[in-house]
Amino acid sequence: MNIALILDADAPNFPTQASQINQFLRLSELTAESLQLWLFSDEVPQSLPCLDGEVAQIRWVNAPRLAETRLAVLEQMWQAFTPRLLLFAGDEGGELATRLACRSGGSACCAVEQAQINGSECRVTKAVYGNNLTAELAMTREPWCLSVARSSVASVEIVSGPVVAKRFEPANIPDAEWILASACSPQPAASPLSRARYVLAIGEGVGGAQQVVQMQQLATNMGAELAASRPVVMNAWCEMDRLLGMSGAIIAPEVCIAAGVSGAPAFAIGIRHSKLIVAINQDPQAAIFAQADVGIVGDMHEVLEALAHVF
Repeated sequence: MNIALILDADAPNFPTQASQINQFLRLSELTAESLQLWLFSDEVPQSLPCLDGEVAQIRWVNAPRLAETRLAVLEQMWQAFTPRLLLFAGDEGGELATRLACRSGGSACCAVEQAQINGSECRVTKAVYGNNLTAELAMTREPWCLSVARSSVASVEIVSGPVVAKRFEPANIPDAEWILASACSPQPAASPLSRARYVLAIGEGVGGAQQVVQMQQLATNMGAELAASRPVVMNAWCEMDRLLGMSGAIIAPEVCIAAGVSGAPAFAIGIRHSKLIVAINQDPQAAIFAQADVGIVGDMHEVLEALAHVF
């Protein structure tokens, strides 16, 4: 089976895109006769991600960072090389996968965690209903265009050196003369949450901004990174880069202490890869306890002060 991996080699999050697709391939039951890497790049790529699978062909194409233009290019590449499965990552992946499937008469699914091919059917698994359920969906119309789910795995290594890649020359792509200039801003340094071994995640139960300052000091004393739920950052009690969940960071620490957090599904997706989850909440019916390995019913400040003496 022919599989095409589509990545933006010039994007600041190129390593993250590659790691998300690589993690998808690890989890999926796919046998590729030909694994193709399609790279959007302004010039011949000078580096490649270290993927687990053996890439048979590398092709690169220069196209403006516009969905309409790149869709036209991808449509031509699909017609030329006929992969049955196309994998996308990144913020634009969902749009490109969905629109390409519509144009090519295929099927699309977004935020897919894993897939397997059975003859003429592609079965995909993804989280649904705010991460409360896992769905298995069957897709029949080819090509299958999938955007892969975000994951907490570390970025793959990007290796510099001579790259043997063929340039694809598209024909009759839409003009973008209405764009006078474009630039790609460098990403800020990765949040320490992504590589933290211990995380203290606080929710609205913390009380206020002054208490958050105390929690920051407590986390430092415990050797943990401080993280927060959406109500905490939306109230400006701490920085936005501390947000966990569907709209923030997805972490995989050895221990995550969730204190004063209700456990809404959007937050739960951010900590589900933690090896050990300790929940602290005054409400014994709080949803966070369903996700926790250890549950403590009580005042978060009293419990954390007691825990701090252990470290």
